[in-house]
Parts: sequence; C-alpha cells; structure tokens
Amino acid sequence: MSDDARLQKLAAIKAAGVLPYAERYERSHTLAKAREAAANQTGDDAGSGVAVRVAGRVMTRRMFGKLLFVHLQDGSGRCQVVLDANEIGDEPLERFQAWVDLGDHIGVEGTTARTKKGEPSVWAAEWTFLSKSLRPLPEKWKGLADIEAKQRERYLDLVSNPETRERFRFRTRFVRAMRRYLDDHDFEEVDTPILQTKVTGALAKPFITHHNAMDMQCVLRIAPETWLKQCVAGGMDRVYEVARCFRNEGMSPAHLQDFSMVEWYAAYWNYRDNMDFTEGLILHLVDTLLGTRQVEVGGTTIDFEPPWPRISMRELILRDSGIDYAELPDADAVRAAIAAKGIQLEAEGIATMSRGNLIDQLYKKVSRPALVNPTFVTDHPIDLSPLARMNDDDPTRVARYQLVANGWELINAYSELVDPLDQRARFEQQMDARAAGDDETLPLDEDYLRCMEHGMPPMSGWGMGVERFVALLMGQDNLREVTLFPLLKPLEKVEEAASSDAAPQADAGDETMSAEHRALLGEPADDLEDAGISLERATALLDEWVTTPSLRRQMEQSAVVMAAMANRLGKNVEAWRVLGLLHNLDFDKAQEPERHCLVAAEVLREEGMAPAGIHAIAAHNDKGLVATGIRCISVMDHAVSAAEAVVGLIHASCQVLPSKDVKDLKLKSLKKRFKKAGFAVNVERDLIARCAGAGIELDDFLALAVEALQAEGQT
Repeated sequence: MSDDARLQKLAAIKAAGVLPYAERYERSHTLAKAREAAANQTGDDAGSGVAVRVAGRVMTRRMFGKLLFVHLQDGSGRCQVVLDANEIGDEPLERFQAWVDLGDHIGVEGTTARTKKGEPSVWAAEWTFLSKSLRPLPEKWKGLADIEAKQRERYLDLVSNPETRERFRFRTRFVRAMRRYLDDHDFEEVDTPILQTKVTGALAKPFITHHNAMDMQCVLRIAPETWLKQCVAGGMDRVYEVARCFRNEGMSPAHLQDFSMVEWYAAYWNYRDNMDFTEGLILHLVDTLLGTRQVEVGGTTIDFEPPWPRISMRELILRDSGIDYAELPDADAVRAAIAAKGIQLEAEGIATMSRGNLIDQLYKKVSRPALVNPTFVTDHPIDLSPLARMNDDDPTRVARYQLVANGWELINAYSELVDPLDQRARFEQQMDARAAGDDETLPLDEDYLRCMEHGMPPMSGWGMGVERFVALLMGQDNLREVTLFPLLKPLEKVEEAASSDAAPQADAGDETMSAEHRALLGEPADDLEDAGISLERATALLDEWVTTPSLRRQMEQSAVVMAAMANRLGKNVEAWRVLGLLHNLDFDKAQEPERHCLVAAEVLREEGMAPAGIHAIAAHNDKGLVATGIRCISVMDHAVSAAEAVVGLIHASCQVLPSKDVKDLKLKSLKKRFKKAGFAVNVERDLIARCAGAGIELDDFLALAVEALQAEGQT
C-alpha cells in the first residue's frame, strides 16, 4: 500500500498547482558528467562552474543550517546537489522540505562546484518536481539481503545496489561483444519462430499452449537449431541468432525455464573446426570483458588459459565410474551396470529412460561436476545425439563436443547431420523411445526432413546459454542473479504458503526469529554505550581463537575501519573497534556457513558482550544464517558488514601494487576496482554498499576506509 504521509504530500503538490508527475525534463548532463565537470574545476566558486541541468532520484538528504545537501542518482551514477537558501530563496527550499521524500525524482538547474570539503556538486539555482514516490525505498536497505526479494523487486535492487546494475550492464556488453565477433567473422544474424507446431532443436520438455484461431496445439521454442540449419541449406553460409528459449524443466540455480541462447552454424566446418573457433571466441570475450583469464566462482578459480583439454565422454565415464558403456548394448544393460557400481542417479524416470539418456545422467553424476577448468567433452554416444553426424570411423558415436567449466555445460556442438535418410532413421528411433515412456525425445519432423532432402552442405554449430556463461564470468552460482526478472511463484502464492505454515520463514527476518535465536543473537541497536568486552580482552580472545594470519589481518583491519566509521558518525569508537576485531572470531573453527557466528555468539554472550553487539556481528553473516531469520537492520549491523567487505577489496587492490602497501593505494584506483566486475569477484560488493545503511555514501566510505588504514599503517 502507498504511504499515507506521501499521499498527503502528493495532495499538497497538486493543491499548489504543480504537476506531481512531469511529462519530461530536458537534461544537459548526466549526473556522472556533472560530477566530472565539478571535479575538474580549478576553483570552488559555483560562479566559475559549468551550467547544467540534471535530474535523478533523491537518495539522501541532509540539512546543515540554510544548506540542504542532496544526493541524486540516475543511470550514470550519483552526484551531490546543494540547495542554498541564499541562492534559491527560502520558499523553494521550504517547498523541497515539505514535498520531497527519498525516492522522488527531481530536476535541478545550476552550476557545478565543489563544497568546502572538496565534494564535486551541483549548486542549485532552481529545482523542479518530476515524480512522486508513494512507497519508500527499503529503509537502510532492509530486506534487500533476501535473494528472492531482490529478484522479485529487481527495480529496488537496481536502485540500491551498484554492483547489480554493473552485473546486468556486463551481460549487455557480453551479448554485444559476441555479436560483434560473429559479425566480424562473416556471420549473419537472423530471427526464427518462438511459437512452433512441434518440438524441435533439443531433447527437453516443452511448454505447450494452444492457438485458438487455428485450433491447434503449439509449443514454445526449445532451441532454434532446425530453423538455422534451414537458413544454411538456403545458401546463408554462416548464421546466428540470439534466441529466447523455453524448457519446461525443474528449477535449480543452474537452470532456467525462460532463457537466452546464442546459436550459430557455419557451412563446410566440422566439430573440430568448431572447437578451434570456439576457443578463440571465448578467449576474446574473456580478455575483452574481464582483462584476466582467471575467474573465481564460490572460492574456486577457473583458469581459461589455453589449450583446453579434449577428452571423449567414454573415457571420462570409464575413468570416473569404471563403466564402459561401449560394451553395453541397450538401456537395461546400462541400468544394470550403474546398479552394480552402487551409483544412485537422481533423475526421474530412470526405469523407462533410453540408453542415451541413461549415459547422459551417469556422466552428469560422476564426471561433469569434477570438470572445473574449460574442457571439451567429445564423441558422445549416437543415441544421445539424434541431430548430430555419425563419426565416420565409429558408427556408435557422433562428431560432437560439449564445453564444460565449473561443472556447467556451457556449449553444445556437433558436426551436423546432413544425411536425410540417416536423420529419418534417428527420428524413428526417438519415436520408439517415446512410445516406451521417454518423453524427452524428438518427434518426427517431416518439414525439416523435406529441407534436408533438398540438400544441405556440411556444417557445424553450437548453442550457448547466455545466462550460464555470464554467471560464470561474473562469479555467480545462481542463474537468476544474471536474469533481470526471473520466473518466480506469484507473490500471492508465496504469501498463501507462508500463512499456512506455522514455522517461521527464513526470509522474514528478525521479526520471526525464534526465541532461542533471539536470546542468543540479541536485539539490534544503532550504538553501544559499552561493548561489554574491553579492547584488551577482545585482543586476548583474538589470540586464543584465530590461528590463520590472513584472517587475523582482516579482523584487525575491520576494527580500524569500524573505529573510523564510529568517529564519523559520532558513535562509541572503542565499542565499534571491538566489534570489528571480533566479528569473525569463530571462522577458523566453524567454517560451515550455517554455524559461522553462532559459535562466536555463545562465546561472546558468556564473555558479557552487549546483546546488540552480538546481533551486529551475527548479522554480517545473514546469508549463511538464513535459518535464524537474522538480517542487517541497525546502523551498527550495516557497519560491520560494510567494514568486513571493504577491507577485502582494499587488500586485493593492494596485492596488484608493486609495493603491496596500502599507503600507495589511490582512492581513484580503488573506486575503479570496485566497479570492475572481474576484479576480486569473491569480494561481495553488496556488503560494501551496506555503508548506506550506516548513513555513509559509498564514495565517502571507500575514502574513509583507505584513509583509516593508511593512518594506522595497515598493510
């Protein structure tokens, strides 16, 4: 529901004869350009600045005497705006105070300048109301730590989290770079149908719908493969499509039902030409977009340095399970061998699954998860690949490869089957499997066979899931985090389920925390009169519990940053330093995410730490402690999270300096590395950005952290 106070302000705006929702506002500069112009000025006098017209969403506001300091945000970034009563008059300033809330959009006309503290700003001559927000932004980002909430209300995630905006801009750059590379290698982009009359292109369950006017069943495209091959048959030697595809399959972090695929085909190539081209394409994307060939995902480093191994599926499965499927002629023999080895396959329908699909499930169970660095898995069994060309030397396998990294299939490619008689026989085998109960098979496609009978050139091609590859390069382990608006259950269904479940829900936050956890983890507060543990005792606990030198360094640096934040905010400096020093106390001894901070909480409670301090320490692991319902709520909670994460970014930034010393780290360099998605991907930018929940702007926080560590000689 809308906020009553905001509705009253909306009524006041209308009563004053002002449009609360403007049609347009002509800007001369983005906020980033205005900030850049102010930063490049030689003097601080607003009169000597650049005249600008800017617009954006109000993210912060702070009154200081007759000066109102506001941060606006647009698609380019943020810039401070200063409204001075002496410049714009008392009445416009009073209107701003009376009408404008955080989240509203305004336009500002003025000149660039720097404040006395050197902050690049726009000095307002006048301001214009553009759009009223009837709901507040998440208070101190409350609730945005919940992954599903971020996915459901992605617009709030985009507004609040710069790293989210960067992730989706990276996706755009990825697709653009892919298109450019294919265009530069003489490929032509085409569009093919999404709504189809039969299942084609891949082995997967379709989404089924109905065309009312023609009174016929239709399916949503699984893959554009057969359409693109028809283009090649028609004389378009190299074609590609960035295609929206749909698969009616189970939900998991590595699968989406609605996703984007880049698929291409080249006449006169085979799958080995394809592998050579693919290695060059992927290396070009990695080098261009990341500037490094090492990518970290969940603590695992993936090395893209070539050459990439090429190994057959038969060799892999034999190595990892001891089963040689080449010696097993049918599905029953494969099932018996799997059972004899005591291997449990988790897919549904094992009892009726075809030989090819059984081999595929075995491969996914015993081999694929162990493939971390890019690997070409080649020469699949023929009954797993009904559209691929038979290997000329061995009719039981096909000329096919998959590119796998981090246990994910990234690319699937063939020397394509162009023999119409062979293809018809394969389709008929698929129909037999379907009749036996395997519903992930392809029906006979007479339209496609007719095209083949007119003659197809030799060709090879592949399909790549955009989300999967982008997730890999961005260090994400969930495809929804690189999908702007992923498919989710309707909110009313979620609320219905929650209301019928008496157990507390993990995403409900502190309000549903169990009594046991509430007693252990404490209540949130913005500050402490006394931490309950002296700095001397905290240091002794550190000596007793922490044995890893790098962890100790991280905790000591967090303490320095926490003290600096407390000093900036007027909080208890020693208490905040203690929180920073002890926040990872149990990390060495309780490395499981669901136990980290709980062990420390018990120890700290016995030591006499103030409950709000325990809450702040535990809340920095809100992603690991989902079962407790804890999350960052208070200023102090957000401060611990931000301090812990920023020292990780600073340390990583120092490691690429010749001296590796923080005294040589420049703030401009740190800001650049914060924005560079491929740098220090394990550093959680969203936690650093929680500084806003503590009332400190991101740029100010980065500067504060660097200056604090430099002042104390931390390295």
